[in-house]
Amino acid sequence: MADRSTEKYGFMILPDGKRYSLDDRQTRLNNNVLVVGTTGASKTRTVITPNLLECVGSYVLTDPKGNLHRQWGHYMEEHGYRVVKLSFIHPEKSVHYNPLQYVKNTQQIQQLSHIMVSEKHRHMADPFWDDSAMMLISSLIAYVKETIPEESGMHNFHMILEILRAAGRDDSDSRNSILANMMENLHKKNPTSWAYKQFQNVNQAPDKTFHTIVVTAISKFCSLDTEELAQMMRDDELNLTSIGRQKTAVFVEVSDTDRSMDLLINLFFTQTMNQLCTYADERCADSRLPVPVRFFMDDFATNCRIDNFENMISNIRSRKISAILILQSLSQLEQSYDMGAHTIVDDCDTMIYMGGNDPKTASSIATRCNKTTQTILHMPLCTSWIFRRGAQPFMCRNMELDDYLHQKGIVTKCMREAQVYME
Repeated sequence: MADRSTEKYGFMILPDGKRYSLDDRQTRLNNNVLVVGTTGASKTRTVITPNLLECVGSYVLTDPKGNLHRQWGHYMEEHGYRVVKLSFIHPEKSVHYNPLQYVKNTQQIQQLSHIMVSEKHRHMADPFWDDSAMMLISSLIAYVKETIPEESGMHNFHMILEILRAAGRDDSDSRNSILANMMENLHKKNPTSWAYKQFQNVNQAPDKTFHTIVVTAISKFCSLDTEELAQMMRDDELNLTSIGRQKTAVFVEVSDTDRSMDLLINLFFTQTMNQLCTYADERCADSRLPVPVRFFMDDFATNCRIDNFENMISNIRSRKISAILILQSLSQLEQSYDMGAHTIVDDCDTMIYMGGNDPKTASSIATRCNKTTQTILHMPLCTSWIFRRGAQPFMCRNMELDDYLHQKGIVTKCMREAQVYME
């Protein structure tokens, strides 16, 4: 029987149906879980849904097609949660999220610019163009922050893009443009302007070079240049640090087929983790959030690649932040994070393998559980291998979601609603 301390921290549910304490100080394990399983292995039903319905702390979870919100949003509200839907599929139906709301200093400006430029586009043989575009975008964000009052409602990507379009040079003067004049006026008012300094680094370029830099910068905004996204990002209703103060469930609706929103998804998860870590360090006793936050990331290596996550996951435990990462194979993780993939795997004290067809992943699992690769590749359906640091791995038959719902005493109405949408 669990003691009161364990009850306070709650439990994680693994495919064997057992409850494992989330009190990391008692278990001496972090609460990060790596789930690997092929399509159709019931990763959502077996892992995500039971852990969500435990109602322990706050949740930020990717929600392909919006099914989880439809199934369980009302249930979470009934259990005292602030429920938020952030939709990158239907932004016109989404809570508003403005990335610029969380940019307060030059370091955060540079981080945002880096994400915008590097997200799946930094493949040029010559890094000059991306580096220059990054400086130009940084200068424009800083210009908005330095010159426009925040209450104006103009601190958003739409304004950045409008200013960027004013960067075209006058043919009669290779250094003259509307944007250059705006920066010169700023410099007169504020000789130490960081925005001006960054712009001058780029504005020294010859006409053709400068034109290519501007086009490169504009290209980073192309997926964001829609009326629906402009409305969603015109202001911010999320208040990211409140997730660590008040029990909140943020359902991040993402498409599992359309990759055009990857930039914003990456940016959202990066900012959320950074904001929560900073809040814990600066405002919370022992740098631990009052309400623990769990990130559930389905299709982690493709849908939501988080900038610098391999370093972040090593440090979130002490802030009472944890993550469940869902993949189809370890090869998928290596493709997205390169050498950082090994760090991510090492920083998950719990790993669940639910079967798959990737020989490299099967070989890795076989080594860990002292079995042959063929045994792992041919493991029975609806079974999992569970690995916990400091314990022997074991194979189990997967718990049925309906059995879990019955044990929790979840009302029949919810079960009927869930059955309609379940995979």
